[in-house]
Parts: sequence; C-alpha cells; structure tokens
Amino acid sequence: MDETPRTNPVLQEMIDHYEIRKVISVYCHGCDRGDEARIADAFLEDSLDIHGNYKGSGKALAKRVADAAAGGVTSTHLLGQSLIHVTGLEAGADTYFIANVAMKGEDDREVAHLMGGRYVDTFRREEGKWKISKRIVVRDWSISLDADNDWIKSRNFVPGQLKAEDPSYAVLGLLAGLAK
Repeated sequence: MDETPRTNPVLQEMIDHYEIRKVISVYCHGCDRGDEARIADAFLEDSLDIHGNYKGSGKALAKRVADAAAGGVTSTHLLGQSLIHVTGLEAGADTYFIANVAMKGEDDREVAHLMGGRYVDTFRREEGKWKISKRIVVRDWSISLDADNDWIKSRNFVPGQLKAEDPSYAVLGLLAGLAK
C-alpha cells in the first residue's frame, strides 16, 4: 500500500503541490515535443482523458499526440495558475492553459488554432508518485488564425524540434526515449 510521506503538514502540502504541478508541466513539454513516453508517464494505467471528441486512456492519448506531431502538427502550451487540493493519496487540480496547435488546413495553408482552457485533473499517488487518473479538458475560448503570414519565420530563430533534437532536451538533462 502506498503511503503519504509524514512530514510537517505545510511542507508536505508544498511538496505535493510541486510534484503535481511538475507532472502537468512534463505532460505539456511531452505534447509540445511529440514525446509519447513523457506524455504517457503523466497518466496512471487505468486513466481516463476527456479531451474534446477523444474520450479514452491517457496512455492512448499519448500515442495519438506523438503520431500527430510526427505528421507535422506542432503545439505549444503556456500554463497559468493551478489550484490544487490534496486529500491523502488523492488530489484535484484546476490548471489554466493557453495552447496553440499549428497544422496545414484544407487549402494547404498553415492554420494556428489557439485555445484557452483548463485541465481539470484528478490525481492519485501510487508507488510514491502523483499521476493523473482522470483529466477533463475544459474549453473556455478558442480561435483559428491563418499562420502562413509569419513575419518572424525568416528571422533565424531556432525552430522547435521533436524529442531529443529540441535544444530543451540538452539543458534539461533528458536523454532520448526516457520519460523521466
């Protein structure tokens, strides 16, 4: 049986909040880099993700996101505040986000889909780690924009890459294929 560590209650709350927020951040980084292992690691085996038209396991969602990235779909997440409530080995979290998903549209022009919303998550601590057991993605607003008119594309910024080719993997100490 998994046990909650016993420390000062305020310190334990801070640790739990940090660990939960880190799971959410790693999930988003995995989505943005098309890293199936990092996305999947955020979820429990018996997880449920309610993500618009998709309703299924978090592990299966990880494969869908990685496959979409390999097919040319890019995403960027910006996380906002999180409200987190921990009760023993379970927790609830409401985390604001803005996500951008860029892809080719029907007329082969690039389209940027922006969405503001919230991850409403139920977490469970198993084997000493917080993981998502249920996620509901809430849409608060969205808009789609023509992204072919990109004024900064020719300004020599380093482009984001998938997985280990992205510069973030080097500075974060991540090795290709590892979900840690």
